[in-house]
Amino acid sequence: METWIIWLTVAAALIIIELLTQWIATFCIAIGCIAAMIAYLCGAPMAWQLVWLATGTIGGFVCFIPLFKRRIERKRHASGTAEASNMDAMLGRKAKVIVAIPADGLGRVKLDGDNWQAQCDTPVEVGVEVTVTGYDSIILQVAPSDESAG
Repeated sequence: METWIIWLTVAAALIIIELLTQWIATFCIAIGCIAAMIAYLCGAPMAWQLVWLATGTIGGFVCFIPLFKRRIERKRHASGTAEASNMDAMLGRKAKVIVAIPADGLGRVKLDGDNWQAQCDTPVEVGVEVTVTGYDSIILQVAPSDESAG
């Protein structure tokens, strides 16, 4: 069997896998296989075909990952399914004060079992439930929750 047919078959299989799984890496490897096939058709030996496989694959990652990432992010934000991550995921969450927070000073709160430094515009006593309203680096900005205010 001709080597170019093998490269083409592998590329086609990877593209089918890409369509089924939407795992971008398979598409990039398929690009590398097509580059290796073209190298074979130009008369390159197997060593150079493998070089072109690697080059095409890396080129696929460099070119297409940012493109796909922007497209996926745009789609997620447009559909409203984008989930907050890292510090943004804490905004609006409830925490319990474990070290009193003086007005414009620092105290500590517990959120999901983790101990965080917190700051509030008003003094807050130990045991009061607060809501995370923002953050500055790793210091949470909090406000007393409506349930604990009354």
